[in-house]
Amino acid sequence: MDEEKAKKAKKFWTIFSKDDWPSDIKIIGDYRHAWGSDWNGFLVIEAEKPDRFFEFWPKFRDKTRFYLEDTRTIIGVKRDSDEWL
Repeated sequence: MDEEKAKKAKKFWTIFSKDDWPSDIKIIGDYRHAWGSDWNGFLVIEAEKPDRFFEFWPKFRDKTRFYLEDTRTIIGVKRDSDEWL
């Protein structure tokens, strides 16, 4: 990413995280690298209800397309410890 895109992305995140990010969806991790993959970063997001994330995802994806050439979504449903094998 060149310097101009980096500045635009930083400005976008400042505004988007304050004005548009839903309060019931939390970023619990923002990682710079994903070793063993070709990703240069990824987010870990938590939502109580998966449907809420599915409603939000298209808006997020569309707003970040200007600097994310490729996005992938991995969905997981967390189990409580009493549900572990």
